Amino acid sequence: MMSRWIKNAALVCSVAVGFFYAQVLWAAPVSGIFTAERFCPAYVSKNKQTNPDSAQIVAGERYRAFEANKSDNPGWYRIRVPSAEPKERWVSVDCGKFQAGDPGGNETGGNACNVAGQGDSYVLVLSWQSAFCETKPQKPVCRLTDPSAYQARHFTLHGLWPNKQACGGSYGFCGEIKMQERDFCDYPEVVLTPLFHYALAQVMPSVEVGSCLERHEWHKHGTCQTDWSAEEYFQVSVDLTRQFNDAGMAYFMNRKIGREVRTEDFLTRLAAVLGPGARERIKLECEQGMLVEVQMSLRGGLTPGADLEVLIAQAPKRSGSDCGSHFRVDPIGLSSQ
Repeated sequence: MMSRWIKNAALVCSVAVGFFYAQVLWAAPVSGIFTAERFCPAYVSKNKQTNPDSAQIVAGERYRAFEANKSDNPGWYRIRVPSAEPKERWVSVDCGKFQAGDPGGNETGGNACNVAGQGDSYVLVLSWQSAFCETKPQKPVCRLTDPSAYQARHFTLHGLWPNKQACGGSYGFCGEIKMQERDFCDYPEVVLTPLFHYALAQVMPSVEVGSCLERHEWHKHGTCQTDWSAEEYFQVSVDLTRQFNDAGMAYFMNRKIGREVRTEDFLTRLAAVLGPGARERIKLECEQGMLVEVQMSLRGGLTPGADLEVLIAQAPKRSGSDCGSHFRVDPIGLSSQ
């Protein structure tokens, strides 16, 4: 009897050990950067899809990757998400691109992706704040629900990103700050004059609530251009945001608030007011069936006051929209309220 018990125990142990080694072999070490191309959940366990703090990766952001679920054609990467707890999270390969090595930190010279002044184009990134808040209601900016406020009826400024095509989405952090901070307010303050601070707060509502998006945008993206100070960089960004809205895109969205829109109708309107090439130079980001963000490709060599239509017409093409044939235009205020 004792002999049989010992044999059974040994069998259980061998199975457990084998399972452990199988688990180890399922994860392959990697070293590089995972650049998010869309908003995606970041899981503690990819198999159980556990995400206790509802952590997400953010489109356009870069994350250190240190593990893949397998060495050949991985479907998942394990990355560090500074704002999550625990920080080590799994993300699907469908959510972005992995680049081996250290494209933002260790390279120098012409091939580096963190050296200022090497951008060849720009990306203007605008948010439909109401939909953004439906997907991230915990954000301080989502406390702003006044239906008469600018963000209720206009696209708001997310950022103006210098782009270097050789780097994909990894061109950034060209100043003293080389990696994303856990909290945007952990970055050094961006000094703005009081008058312009008010103007920026209107088109970038996070400035109004003090959640420091402008610090992140300057240290990650603004430092990669060499033409302007921080205030001048944001002045150009504000002007481009207003041009997009005033061209008729804000009016189009206002007439559709609370309704479904054909993506083709949005693109047709865009081409009518910002030129026929615009529809090939825009990327639409949707979540939960709502339009959340637009990314417009612009030519390099921006100058203050430049015409947005001209900047778009001479820009590299941009694609990858994920909105399908229709999307909803969300009204301000959380649907759960």
